[in-house]
Amino acid sequence: MGLIRTLRDSPAAAVIFASTLVAVMGVSLISPALPAVQEAWNISESQASLLLSAFTLPGIFLTLPIGLLSDRIGRKPILIPALVVFGLSGGSIIFISDFTLILVLRAIQGAASSAIAMLTVTLLGDLFTGEQRRVLIGTNAAILAVGAAGYPLLGGVLATLAWSAPFACFLLALFVAVPGMTLLEEPNQDGTKSNSSIREFLTGSTPMAPFAVLYLAIFGIFVILYGAQLTAVPFLLANEYQLSSANIGLLVGLPAVTMGLTAMQGDRVLQVLTSFQSIALGFVSYGIGLTVVALADSIYVIAGALLLFGLGQGLAEPITDTALNERAPDEFRGSIMSIRTSVLRLGTTVGPPLSVGAATIFGYQQTLFVSGVGSFLIGVTWFTVRRL
Repeated sequence: MGLIRTLRDSPAAAVIFASTLVAVMGVSLISPALPAVQEAWNISESQASLLLSAFTLPGIFLTLPIGLLSDRIGRKPILIPALVVFGLSGGSIIFISDFTLILVLRAIQGAASSAIAMLTVTLLGDLFTGEQRRVLIGTNAAILAVGAAGYPLLGGVLATLAWSAPFACFLLALFVAVPGMTLLEEPNQDGTKSNSSIREFLTGSTPMAPFAVLYLAIFGIFVILYGAQLTAVPFLLANEYQLSSANIGLLVGLPAVTMGLTAMQGDRVLQVLTSFQSIALGFVSYGIGLTVVALADSIYVIAGALLLFGLGQGLAEPITDTALNERAPDEFRGSIMSIRTSVLRLGTTVGPPLSVGAATIFGYQQTLFVSGVGSFLIGVTWFTVRRL
């Protein structure tokens, strides 16, 4: 009831959630279509995975300047144009017959997606406080999970019609931008402080260790998510089990189910565990899930392991956003969250080629096994040692 009341009293929250639902299309809609792209263009798996890397790469370098700019001129003047660029650059791919040009458009779309992803979480921190903020960040993660669960299935089904069909869905971003022009609120902020504040913060008395640990955790989360789940798992399912794009999409979307359910309970989790303990348990869950996927000889076992992977995602990803938002001073929240998105994009860019490169040498099962064991050990060690 509290969530419904918030959406009624603040239409901006609905715009933020819709923007999140749009931004998550960028990878989850395309991931199960990678085998179809590979076949249609007669390219290697590594080349096909560039559709993901080209999308995520610009965010590494552009998100921090976008965050600084948003602290200076506001969130809305950046978010609305980003939605328009995201929709047009992604949707136009269905008309392109040159793979290099497609990668360029994916890079443009990825830059816009980075701005959307950064600003949605930032706006939740700007416009809301306390328990309401934690609930809405958890809800935002759950909505992201709904998209992550549904889009792979949708993308897989559309890819059976044509490799380019999933890209038409990106035009939906335009239908979020139009109402967002009037419904989105602009938070009050002092636009004169952005550059000096971030320098003062970095060199001031505020402990940097929690921020450094959270950024490192975000990097690891998205290397695992994009490298293992969204790249290695689809190719494993295609190569070892000869599944169609639609069936791959169904399985790849399963982790989002448990992620969404867990993320909605984020406020309750933080009443029992610290944010760092929750993230550590997330890595433990990642590790067990990936290890079981690597060792499994049954689709049903893999499905269960992917649900466990999603549990880890729900324990780790939204909690990092909550922790950063609660620690970030208001006057440069955009800058702090933009660093988060830059690190996130670095992880999503490194993950796919790292997994495909390792699989080229060792195979996808061995790559997933090593990723799982490594994640498990990181989580156990962190949970035991970290006391932040």
